[in-house]
Amino acid sequence: QGTRQIYGVTIPQIKADIGASDLEMGMVASAFFMAYAVVVPFGGFIADLFRRKWVIAAGAALFAIGVFSASFASSLGLLLVTYGIINGVGQSLVPVSSTSIIQQLHSESRATALSVYQIALYAGVILCSVASGYLGSLGPGGWRSAFMLFGGMSIAWTLMIVFALKDTPPQDSDAKGPARRMPLLRSLKEALLAMFSKPSAILMTLAFGLSNFGSIGFRTWMPTCLQRTFEGISPASAAFHSVFWFYAGGFAGLLVASRISDSWKRRGNIGARLDCNLIGLVLCAPAVVFVANSTGSLWVTAAGLLAYGFINAFYDANFIASFYEVITPRYRTSAYGLFASGAFVMGSFAPAILGFMGGRFSFNVAMSMLGVFYLAGAAVTLVARVCFLKRDYGD
Repeated sequence: QGTRQIYGVTIPQIKADIGASDLEMGMVASAFFMAYAVVVPFGGFIADLFRRKWVIAAGAALFAIGVFSASFASSLGLLLVTYGIINGVGQSLVPVSSTSIIQQLHSESRATALSVYQIALYAGVILCSVASGYLGSLGPGGWRSAFMLFGGMSIAWTLMIVFALKDTPPQDSDAKGPARRMPLLRSLKEALLAMFSKPSAILMTLAFGLSNFGSIGFRTWMPTCLQRTFEGISPASAAFHSVFWFYAGGFAGLLVASRISDSWKRRGNIGARLDCNLIGLVLCAPAVVFVANSTGSLWVTAAGLLAYGFINAFYDANFIASFYEVITPRYRTSAYGLFASGAFVMGSFAPAILGFMGGRFSFNVAMSMLGVFYLAGAAVTLVARVCFLKRDYGD
């Protein structure tokens, strides 16, 4: 997650270095998310068939090489290949196996466990953003140091995964070795049936895609939006303000939202997770519009980002857990791959569309548009909650 943010906070420096437009810079980010979306379902199927530890390690190695190689890119095409495609393919292999292991080991406190995982992602985003903003502000070529630093750290961390990460057996099988592995086509077919036989799962995927459009667009362009809105703000300061307040609110929101949903769940509310999703999506719409239009004071914008992050955490803390609750345990990893793929295909268009709108109008207008996507996601979630959840709810 942190290495994704390196690009967003250094867009102005990269743009000046290679001579690209806002639309072209958005296309690089869109290429990353599209590559991620195309490959992530296969990460799920592979994780269902093979040891998840090695799927995670392979993905980490690939995205680390992609980020490190991007530091040497001298053209838009090379940036598309290294940061966009290689990085995107590698990152697509990591989350499905990671979340599968976590949900298996913490079945009674799933939302809380996944929130701890989400907090780690938030910490990575803040660290990478602030450091990259500082390095990018050092002058021509500073952005390359950011990619080289965090790409190198990712390569080192891949070795830690190889030696330290523990694996878990399949959740619902006592068989061992090759005897437990299903043929790939059969696994694909049954995973598709496990997901697409549940209308609520399909609607959650659509809601995730709409939310993802808002989230990806915000994370990619907020640092640039701050630099163009507030004259004199440095790249390092824009990087700090664009992520720190949002994720500081997110830290607090994750702890509150996960506890609330787990508490509601223990009281017998089968829709506890979706209820929290709905709260987050509805309130994110006015929050992002406020942030986009608070152009008078940086500190007012910071307060809006703090509230936006807190509210968004109600969705982040529960969207994976709510999806797993309507999927047969054996197929959760594969189904999550399909879930993430559909959502990231939708979200991948956000950087390019906002880049076009920012160049044609302003990034304040472009960011305000994201509120529409949050409200659409809330409407879809409400339909899933009211019409289909009770029927689709799993064991």
